Amino acid sequence: MPDLTDTQLDELIAVIGLKDPHRGQAIAPCGTQAAYTRHVRCGEPVDDACRAANTEAKRVKGTPTPSRRKPIAHGTLAGYKQHHYRGESPCAECLEANRTYVRNRNRKYATARWTKGGGQ
Repeated sequence: MPDLTDTQLDELIAVIGLKDPHRGQAIAPCGTQAAYTRHVRCGEPVDDACRAANTEAKRVKGTPTPSRRKPIAHGTLAGYKQHHYRGESPCAECLEANRTYVRNRNRKYATARWTKGGGQ
């Protein structure tokens, strides 16, 4: 098959009715995290520049390390949720804050049911 120019290829794709695989977006150049992802997704060999870009992106944007995390607000409901999010066992102060929150919430709902039911 003869080599086609980009315009001829675009015309051929339009005539056949195929969709543009990139949907009008430019392909990310090698040396970027997007190019690394494309290489892996398409089963292409990954070059060193893309591998380095992916490593750097993961280092900078990855999961926060303990030193970059916000400190836990102990003794609050938010603190209890922070413990839960991190997969830690909540401390005693946070457990008590959660118990107080649940207790007050249940009392509020019980009061609403009681008044709605006519006090029976």
